[in-house]
Amino acid sequence: MNGRLICILLVAILGFASSCVTTYNMSAVQVEILKPALFVIPENIDTIAIFKRDLYRSDTITFRYFDVDNKKTQTNKFVRYSDLSNKCVDALADFLNTEGYFQRVINYKDSINYLFSGSDSLINYPELHKKLGVDAFVFLDFFQLKDYLTNSTGYYSYNDITEQFPEFRNSTKLESVGANLLWTVSFKGDTSVYLVKQPDDLYYGNIVYPELFGNDLNHRLLLKNASEYLGKSFGGKIVPTWLKVERSYYRSRNVNMLAAEKLCLNGEYLKAAEIYKRETNNKNRNIAAKARYNMALLCEMEGKPDAAIDWLVLSYSAYKQNNEEHKFNCQQYIYIIALRKKEIERLEKQIREK
Repeated sequence: MNGRLICILLVAILGFASSCVTTYNMSAVQVEILKPALFVIPENIDTIAIFKRDLYRSDTITFRYFDVDNKKTQTNKFVRYSDLSNKCVDALADFLNTEGYFQRVINYKDSINYLFSGSDSLINYPELHKKLGVDAFVFLDFFQLKDYLTNSTGYYSYNDITEQFPEFRNSTKLESVGANLLWTVSFKGDTSVYLVKQPDDLYYGNIVYPELFGNDLNHRLLLKNASEYLGKSFGGKIVPTWLKVERSYYRSRNVNMLAAEKLCLNGEYLKAAEIYKRETNNKNRNIAAKARYNMALLCEMEGKPDAAIDWLVLSYSAYKQNNEEHKFNCQQYIYIIALRKKEIERLEKQIREK
């Protein structure tokens, strides 16, 4: 991660989707934004150690999953919870290494659990920091997966899932993995110890992930995949992380608006902004409203949230006739930008100079 990428280029266009998302010619655009972490970590925190402490012995139990079609609990002899929790901490350590936020990342796994007592309250964290010479600790204290396997036609919430994840609509088999993790985080010089819960729901379909279905060994691969995802996603709570999100923009048959859209598709955003800005004064109020909305998107891309909000306010009531859907779109985007402003403020305290 380049620590100097902050407010100016927090948002980068990745590509435009062709699907229409409203009745007023709105399309989705996929962007990549830098999301802040949970913690503001001081500059002097250079080393971090990852432990699989398993304080509650959650990975010593036999792995079971529920077969919805047969209405019974099954066991998979190839799956061990300890292997899955190891995969989780390995993925976290690999992620932090790749991000380069810390000078050194140490993955102890469970190799020094003899140092820990059975009671978390008895651990002297300042002494442990001093003893191991590490600035920050992350402990995986609880790791639990609840696994459900079914034919797609027999799953009680199948329709709800496929509405949210249409890629699974044609899957014959559907796997739902509910995750419940608990992490403990400690920083040198900070008297507080932070407990972070990580609940999650992961869905797999055998059409989308055919290599993860078919037998017990494939099932083990699926669970390892889930464990690695959980470890990596927790890394985004430790350090700032780039994530893909969607934004909306207006399309129009107006010649100039089409030209601006084409420039955006080619990555020529400043030239597109020149055209959109001219069209914000178009005598056709509907075109002007759309151009103002699109200017807000380009301003967000440039790291100018206040200017983006100004354009949305101007766009809000610009339609010739009262258009409640357009007003709703503007309100929603203003809310997103307001949250983004707070994230940028937090990121300014988290980004490190390289």
